[in-house]
Amino acid sequence: MSSDLKLEAERGRDHGSRSSRRLRRADKIPAVVYGQGTEPLSVTLDRPKFRAALNAAGPNAVITLDVDGSDYLTIVKNMQRDPIANRVTHVDFMLIDIDQRLVVDVPIALVGDAVLVRQEGAVVQQQMMTLTVEAPAGNIPQAFEADISEMSIENPVRVSDLEMGSGVVAQVEDDSLIAIGQRSRAAVAAEDTGGDSGELADGEAPTETAADGGGDSGEDAGEDTQAD
Repeated sequence: MSSDLKLEAERGRDHGSRSSRRLRRADKIPAVVYGQGTEPLSVTLDRPKFRAALNAAGPNAVITLDVDGSDYLTIVKNMQRDPIANRVTHVDFMLIDIDQRLVVDVPIALVGDAVLVRQEGAVVQQQMMTLTVEAPAGNIPQAFEADISEMSIENPVRVSDLEMGSGVVAQVEDDSLIAIGQRSRAAVAAEDTGGDSGELADGEAPTETAADGGGDSGEDAGEDTQAD
């Protein structure tokens, strides 16, 4: 939790695409502060300082915006990005109270070495990348760590295995899957054939393979790989 994180912003700015382009060329980001029944407040952020704040505290950080000497307790509600440069082009800040309960998406990182999964001829597949939770604004987790060191095919990692923290409530069922062990096609094929080494039984005719010039080589018997 980062309620002590403070970021300076300048009040007021011209509106319109031309003004926004000038701000971005000056390494500034147009933003708006809204919520709690107040009129939206247009502000300007320094891009390097905003990027440093989010890198240090995470996307769900509680940020005190210092707007020309006045403090506003906020959380980033939305960020617009340039689809090509992937640079932030606009930020929406929502005004909050420190004890207010918020619904946010928290990223999940897998940690540990899934030894048992490998021994079973399987790979780890992450089923859930973020978890939606309700939490007090002052106690929002920045990330969950899911330990996969004890998991196996029969023992996947579920939401109930995560350390939630005080006042944090998951918005999905406790038995929802976070990570599973998935056998590769090669391992399943070997198991189905009982580990057949390819020797022919008496009286069995050899079959053509792609290497012999016959048959279809499109069926992949290779092992699936897990994306990073």
